Amino acid sequence: MADSSAPSSAPQGSPRQGTLARPVPSWRTYAILLGATWRSMRVHRMNLVLTFLGSAALQGTQLAFIGVLLNAFGTIAGWDVAEVAFLYGLRLTAHGVCTINFGQHRASALAVRNGDWDRYLLRPAPPLMQLLTRFFNPGTLGDLVLGAAILLAAASRVDITWSAWSVVYVALAAIGGGLVEAGLQIGVSGLDFRMGPTTRVKDTIDRVLTDFGAYPMTIFGTVGTWLLTFLLPLAFMAYLPATVVLGHTEGLVVPLWLAQLSPLAGPVILVAGVAVFRYLSRWYASPGH
Repeated sequence: MADSSAPSSAPQGSPRQGTLARPVPSWRTYAILLGATWRSMRVHRMNLVLTFLGSAALQGTQLAFIGVLLNAFGTIAGWDVAEVAFLYGLRLTAHGVCTINFGQHRASALAVRNGDWDRYLLRPAPPLMQLLTRFFNPGTLGDLVLGAAILLAAASRVDITWSAWSVVYVALAAIGGGLVEAGLQIGVSGLDFRMGPTTRVKDTIDRVLTDFGAYPMTIFGTVGTWLLTFLLPLAFMAYLPATVVLGHTEGLVVPLWLAQLSPLAGPVILVAGVAVFRYLSRWYASPGH
């Protein structure tokens, strides 16, 4: 029988048997999962290019429609062609930020129905993170690239003097706007665990954000502007920061300081949306039971 008091043969300083490995930081887990998804998409390069171009063309049709309106009326609610293009570019850039990083919220109903959520619960990574990195839609790149191109072109034509601070503010507004949309849609996705598929609800929200977000909010009247600011926080995605940058603050229905701080709404709404999603996910029932 071996002497239990004998010294261990393991080298000094080596980890003891049974100790846990150092956990991987969440940001690194996200980067690894997203990188793997992106590499899988590059296998079909032609599909990547065609999806990219198709998304850009789809967004371009709405821009063309806005151009027709401006050509007919000259201005919309006192905003000229360059200013409306700036608003549209900022909104589309924010949408691209959302869809590139969080667009797979749309698959939540499918993950619940098919039992994919079971696998997410068993893997050593947050389930929501696995959902958001399950697939990469190359069309989202079209949204971001076209939005940034329109934003840059319009920024060179609006009648304002650009400074380093205003450039940083617009960049933060684009990121914050994307986080507002992501938080809203992720929070709605949590209802899949309690009410069944909410894909149509998310499609309706996406349509409202796309159709109404391209125009100055004052065209919807005071009541409409309030609803699109506090009931559905569309104004925080592009309109409020655009009014600050372009100097159209006379039509605001919120205090000026709130409009100036509108980029900060993104992180707050994202955290709230993720919290709602995680809370509602407690009601998940595997389809195998």
